[in-house]
Amino acid sequence: MPTHDLIQLWAAVSSGIVKYGFAIEYRDLEPPRTGIFDGLRIVLDPDVGFEMQCFLLLHLFGHSVQWVAPALEHKLDALQHTADRAKFMAVLRAYEFEAAGFGLQLLHERGITAHDQWYSDFVHTDWRYVELYYETDQLPPWQECIVTGSRRIEPVAIPPLRHRQVEVRFAF
Repeated sequence: MPTHDLIQLWAAVSSGIVKYGFAIEYRDLEPPRTGIFDGLRIVLDPDVGFEMQCFLLLHLFGHSVQWVAPALEHKLDALQHTADRAKFMAVLRAYEFEAAGFGLQLLHERGITAHDQWYSDFVHTDWRYVELYYETDQLPPWQECIVTGSRRIEPVAIPPLRHRQVEVRFAF
């Protein structure tokens, strides 16, 4: 995406995240972590490229919503306690794409509607990355996971939030 568009996206999204009550920080994170969230803040590693930071901000916002929205609490049990590998992967996929929908909703609420395909491709690339990680138990090269022309993500309405500290979760 052109730098000018990324800057506009960053400004709109970071403002929206703060308005939803989350803080945004930069901090040096232990590799391979690129970002973390804890229900109160989203932290990004400043060494991550700017385009990836824009995606991570949206993605980690979506996951933050999942962990602090009382209406979604029941969905987290299956994510944390499903032992069967195939069922876990289905639960994980639903979790990842729901978070993506919250990210897209934020993007639209902030008036950015021209980059749905960019975001959708990033989401599908991220899912391929996560899926390969769980298949191989190794982080795959990002470049080998890139998806273009993917099915578009649909926005998901953001439920009421009850901010509270949760166990730190991370992106890699």
